Amino acid sequence: MANKKKPRKHDSHYCRICGEYKANEKFSGKGHAAHICKKCAALPVTERNEMETANKIAGMAFRHLSESEINWLRGKMYDSRPEIREAARMAHGIKFPRYERNMIKKGLTAFSLELFIHGDVWDEWGDEVSVHTLVTMDNTGVIRRISYDAPEDERETEISIDRQDACRFLKSVIHELDALFWDEDLSDGEPGEYDPYLDILPEYLSDSDVEESDMDGNDDIEDELSDIIPGAGQEKAGGERQPLWSLRLELNNGQEKLITFYNQLHDEPLGLFWSIMEWFEPVCPDEADDVFDDTELPF
Repeated sequence: MANKKKPRKHDSHYCRICGEYKANEKFSGKGHAAHICKKCAALPVTERNEMETANKIAGMAFRHLSESEINWLRGKMYDSRPEIREAARMAHGIKFPRYERNMIKKGLTAFSLELFIHGDVWDEWGDEVSVHTLVTMDNTGVIRRISYDAPEDERETEISIDRQDACRFLKSVIHELDALFWDEDLSDGEPGEYDPYLDILPEYLSDSDVEESDMDGNDDIEDELSDIIPGAGQEKAGGERQPLWSLRLELNNGQEKLITFYNQLHDEPLGLFWSIMEWFEPVCPDEADDVFDDTELPF
């Protein structure tokens, strides 16, 4: 039977204050037993305690923690010592990356939302569709759609859904879609690039961009939009442009969240848009069954 390899022993001793392994002669007799080297033992007690705490925190980010250790770490996140406080928050952020967001979202829901989309998108059938629409929804179940590219007499549509369904959907926008953090998580650059100055300095816009913006849209529509979405309908050359998409959330804590993007139409707001659109054009079960009536199956 093959001999099992014994774990390698350190030729030195560990100091729990500085977190280093040092030669045995670096420890006194009492220091050896207490795992404190001579150098650390000579430090003031407050400095030594702070070093020990920071060393303990550093090892917590990458190992299993008991409930008491988690509570201790979270307590250190509000420590009076800046170095300890920052170390604890960094370690906790690595160990529990969603904790802070979950605490922000705790008890939150949306009373209403306004979602504006203006761009060419792909629908579920793979067809390119031009969308220039504002949809609003509130917790009473009223959903309103304004299609700005439709004839004036067909522009507005309003439906009502079950109030519980509306409340459940608005809550999911906060807790499942994480829409509160889209302004942090999504890039406002073109796919594959990011230019933080693109929407700030007008000189970054090419002449062709300005000419295209002069030809876009209709003055009446743009005036109407600018009353609802800040910056909507304004010319690129004027410093503000009509966004590709924006989302406004009215929250139950009395606050309002507005997220506006100009350069890229992201999948997240598009997914939200198509989810709301399903209430306007629901699939009839009979029609869904008819799809297969005259179709020859491949088996």
